[in-house]
Amino acid sequence: MQVNVISNTKQEFNGEMFYLCGAYFQRKGKRLHRAVWEYHNGSIPKGFDIHHIDGDRHNNSISNLCMMQGKEHQRKHMKSPERVEQSRRDIKKALKYASAWHGSVEGAAWHGAHAKEYWEKAPLREYVCTFCGKSFQTRHVYVEGANRFCHQNCRASFRRNRIKEELNES
Repeated sequence: MQVNVISNTKQEFNGEMFYLCGAYFQRKGKRLHRAVWEYHNGSIPKGFDIHHIDGDRHNNSISNLCMMQGKEHQRKHMKSPERVEQSRRDIKKALKYASAWHGSVEGAAWHGAHAKEYWEKAPLREYVCTFCGKSFQTRHVYVEGANRFCHQNCRASFRRNRIKEELNES
């Protein structure tokens, strides 16, 4: 079964008329290129898209369609110079508004709620105290090579000892 092109805005397939609506030919929310694919190949699994091989959304013949994973499909379309430039413009605009929102009362409340949620679910990690050598658990993530302390008293004692050593060396 072939797609019958009636005009620039109207195509027929399997006895149904599809009309150009935005970038795709559609009928009652059903897109023509997906209907063509399903007619010839069966249902489209969740997470997959139907791609127009030649990039022409008016060419809905089965030979111009292929099924791709959604992420791969998006990646393919985001590589065009026009899309890359549009993304750059959008990001610049978003950054301006994002900094204002993050500094707002609403932004601070959102970050507070999400931080609390994260720390409640964060896994406990086991470390050895740099000062006393005792093993302890915390949700905090220490970077590799950093000093780790089981208590504020160990941290303070470590710093006092380090200052004493520096004074003795000079």
